[in-house]
Order: sequence, then C-alpha cells, then structure tokens
Amino acid sequence: MTEAITTNLQPDWEGRQRIAADRLDELRRERGVATLEGKAFDSRQIVDAEAELDAVAAAQVEAERRRRVDHEAAVQARRAELRAHLTETLDARSKAITEAELAVYKLASALEQLLATSKDACRTIQGLGFKAPYSIDENSIKLRASLRMAAILGPVCGSSFGRISFPIARGPHLADGTSLRDSWLESDALKIASDISKVITPENNHE
Repeated sequence: MTEAITTNLQPDWEGRQRIAADRLDELRRERGVATLEGKAFDSRQIVDAEAELDAVAAAQVEAERRRRVDHEAAVQARRAELRAHLTETLDARSKAITEAELAVYKLASALEQLLATSKDACRTIQGLGFKAPYSIDENSIKLRASLRMAAILGPVCGSSFGRISFPIARGPHLADGTSLRDSWLESDALKIASDISKVITPENNHE
C-alpha cells in the first residue's frame, strides 16, 4: 500500500524521490534476476514502488503549488498592510500641511503685530520726549526674532528649509545675548527692561 504523504513539515522531496526511484530500480533489477534464474517474483512490489514514486512526485508538485499560494497570500497581505499604512500616512501628511499653513499665517500675523506695536511704542516714547531706544527698533526686533525662530526651527530644519535660510542659533545663549532657557517673551522683557524703565518711571519723564 502506498503511504499517505501528509505533513506540516517541509520534507526533502528530492531526497524522497531519489530514494523511491532507487527502490524502484532495485526491484526491477531483482525481478530481472528472478526471471533470469527462473524464480518467482511478486510484481506487486514494483507496482507499489511505482505508485510511491508517482505519489512523491505529485506531493512535491502540490507542495510547491501550496508554497506559491502561501507566498502570494503573504505578499498580498503585506501589500494590503502597506496600502493601509500609506493611507494613514497621507492623511497625517495632509493634516500636517493644513496645520503648517495655519501656523505660518498665525506667525505672520503675530510678527506683523510685533512690529506694529514696537513702532507704536517707539512713537510713544518719542512723544514723551525720549529718544526711541534701539532695543525696540525694527531692525533690532527683526534680528532677535530671527535668532529666536532659528533656535526653535533649527532642530527640525537645520540651517535652511528649501530657499529659506536661518542664522546659526545654538544654545544656551543666542547671538543677541539672550538665553534659550528663557521664553521669547522673557528674553525680550529682559532686553528692553532698562530702556523702558527710563521712560515709564514718572521721575524720568520730561514734564
């Protein structure tokens, strides 16, 4: 009887086929010897050996087919996983673009307000009879703002982002003498404190 070839392992099909073929050749040789010597020989052994060889060959073909099917299923599953990941990534990317655009508009509005209020402060100081301090002059404000923004964006953008270049701004102190340990507001307050105190203190007013 031909043994059923069912296993979850991966047999050495070529080795088993070689053994079955060698067994069939051996039985055929024995049959030839028996015929030559006038002896009896049970030919069912050869039928069984041929069936075994065919079964091994068929099993090898089926095993290869299943391997290809399993491989293709794994490939398709991986592709589906990657497509799902790509969809999620593109969605996150779209949200990042929207957030970046809103943040840039908000930054532009805040910088516009910073420059406008700085100019207003300078005019007010001049109205009080003082010379407008350099610490809130437009050029000074832009310099400090650029250094602070570069310090914030630098870890992500480096020294440039496309066609936008940033000054080198590494801590703990920036080129304007302010400390990165302080917030932008705190560092600005420290920078203008001396100039503002001279104007805002009543005894220093030219009345």
